[in-house]
Amino acid sequence: MRTVDWIVFAAFLIYVVWDGMRRRDTARDLEGYFAGGRRIPWWAAGLSIMATQASAITILGTTGQGHEFGMDFVQTYFGLPFAMVLLCIFLVPLYRSRAILTPYEYLEERFGPLTRTLATLIFLLSRCLALGVVIYAPSVALSAMIGLETWQSVAIIGTLTTLYTVVGGVSAVIWTDVKQMTVILLGLALILFVLLRDLLPIYSPGQLLDLAGAAGKLNALEVEPEYGGLWPRTLAAAAAGGGTPSFWEEKYNVWSGLFGGLFLHLSYFGCDHSQAQRLLTSRDATQSRLSLLLSAFAKVPMQVVVLAIGVLMWLFYAVHGQPMLYKTLHVERAATVELQPQVQALEQRFAAALAERTAQMQRLAALPAGPTGDPAALRDYQAAVRAVVAVRREARTLVGGATDLQGRPKDDPDTNDIFCRFILDQMPPIVLGLIVAAIFAAAMSSIDSVLNALSGVTVVDLYRRWLRPRCSEAHALRVGKVLTLAWGLLATAMALFFAGGGSVVERINEIGSFFYGSLLGVFTLALTVPRAGGTAAVAGLLAGMATVLCVRFTLKVEFLWFNVIGCVAVVAVGWLVASMRRRTA
Repeated sequence: MRTVDWIVFAAFLIYVVWDGMRRRDTARDLEGYFAGGRRIPWWAAGLSIMATQASAITILGTTGQGHEFGMDFVQTYFGLPFAMVLLCIFLVPLYRSRAILTPYEYLEERFGPLTRTLATLIFLLSRCLALGVVIYAPSVALSAMIGLETWQSVAIIGTLTTLYTVVGGVSAVIWTDVKQMTVILLGLALILFVLLRDLLPIYSPGQLLDLAGAAGKLNALEVEPEYGGLWPRTLAAAAAGGGTPSFWEEKYNVWSGLFGGLFLHLSYFGCDHSQAQRLLTSRDATQSRLSLLLSAFAKVPMQVVVLAIGVLMWLFYAVHGQPMLYKTLHVERAATVELQPQVQALEQRFAAALAERTAQMQRLAALPAGPTGDPAALRDYQAAVRAVVAVRREARTLVGGATDLQGRPKDDPDTNDIFCRFILDQMPPIVLGLIVAAIFAAAMSSIDSVLNALSGVTVVDLYRRWLRPRCSEAHALRVGKVLTLAWGLLATAMALFFAGGGSVVERINEIGSFFYGSLLGVFTLALTVPRAGGTAAVAGLLAGMATVLCVRFTLKVEFLWFNVIGCVAVVAVGWLVASMRRRTA
């Protein structure tokens, strides 16, 4: 980065830390520190909800996802608007009719202290694991851009965010999120502008859509599984007496997005305290509903734009030439003496594959009727696209050093490094500094929210409930600040544990999906089975977690369905236990 980029980047970091720390006057008691005094405007809470979910994962992982796999990931958000409406109807009135600081306080009122504690522990475990990934993602970007070790980048991000969160509480979190969300949107808009300014003089909008679609990048609406229709495949598998239908094995399609995504977002925004906390900071239930609806109608379009940026990056590299390796570590290993003969051979094959893809792209774009006008040209273009992908995979396998359980070399994905490589090579001065600031804004906006939520749940649901139930407000507040610091240190350590390959945006959702279905299930049980008591709730929670683990390790079911499976298992077992206890009573 140039000096002017460093100035822009440093100025933003200094401003965010200062803006968060000056909110300390609003954090003089538990209500202020963990609920903002119930005075946060709905639009600020709504932007904070979006910023918390956006994170650096959205910028790094989702753009890379779009580049590599197209628009299919957007289907995970198809259930989001429906989830927000359901939360407005059922959970918002439930929470706002009570003077609670966490959702799990309601569970004790409904089921008793054991259920509350178990749900609390599930939340703490899931959020701590996920937070490690959230910190790791931007650390990769910082390491690639200024040459720091990953652990040094992790330490910088974790320390700065923990600092203002400890001092300012949830008010600092929300108001810094508002500024951070503004920088995120501005950075994404600038990247979109740069890409379109470059591509539109070469190809028309229609041609860009044709080329991206023919390469399989516009796959935002997949109704049927990849290997045939839903019902014929399902019936055939059942008739054969074995094998899981591809319907469940396919990671992203309309059905997994609508149903799996619905359950994922219901739990994340309604039962995960890092998001549900925003519902408790506004003045009343109406304000809380408005904050949810803002995210409901803005998040999906935002994800479409972010994935589209990834697709446009793919088109940019298809036009101007694509690196064989994006990850800095891969490039360094490729330069070693022992790998040079194999790397040079791959580079020759890669150059030939790129030349063939460019030729077929020009041939396809010149067709008056588009890709459908010449099936042979379409097949040749798609074959050329696959050839480039195959050589890149072979190169990543050679230099990545990743192995499977049997010790055999395997692909070491670089999905999260594509965005970093693009902005470093293509962004002009000042813009680069602003975009790097946007990456850190996205990281901080997720980390600060989770740190405050982890601290709040630990103080309210564990410390004051079990250890010091009669402690003073001032004492609990001091403990809350100490715990915020402790969680920040632990999450930073978890970031180092989770360092590795794969799409970060997928990993964060996969981690959450192990837990979210069961959390949602216990709240669903509370609302739908009036006779269920504490025993039924605890049995359901344990059964839900166990069922998800069994499915994960025995069946080929993709992670979005874990949310549905966990929720249904909790409700089914809870209802069964409640029915049995009623009969024996």
